[in-house]
Amino acid sequence: MMRYFLMAGILVLCLIFPGTLFYYLSWDGIKPDLAMLWLIYLALHHRTSEGVILAAVTGLIVDLYLGRYLGLYVFTFIVLALGSSYFQKRWYRDNIPLTTVLVFCLSLIGQALIAFLTSAAGLNWSLGYTARLIILISLYNALLVPITYPPVHRSFTAGWLKKRSKYDLY
Repeated sequence: MMRYFLMAGILVLCLIFPGTLFYYLSWDGIKPDLAMLWLIYLALHHRTSEGVILAAVTGLIVDLYLGRYLGLYVFTFIVLALGSSYFQKRWYRDNIPLTTVLVFCLSLIGQALIAFLTSAAGLNWSLGYTARLIILISLYNALLVPITYPPVHRSFTAGWLKKRSKYDLY
């Protein structure tokens, strides 16, 4: 139970940091999508069914936090959790460069899906601006992987976020 509170606390930080810390570290107003990055990490370290449930809950929290287009992040995060789950079965998760490429590709898909769904809901951005936004957010997420993924992976394999059996003594 404690690990779920810790995961929720990390999600809260992922929602707060883009408006605080990354306000000063933005590239021409472009900030990383830390909630999407966190969801990819969650899906990489859980089974498909758990990843989809975590994606739906995380997406709902992000939708409620942002206060617009309820269901946008739920749908996007479920698609990303399924994609992460598909790839996590096929490679060695300790490989940082490969994880960086995976995060870039999944962020690209997620941001493109968000752009498509918001344009279907009536948001009118130019194609050039949308493409620039999608690519730069995905690149920013990928550049954060070498900094953020090693401690998260260690925590999921041997630390606070490790799933413990009810029969463990510690």
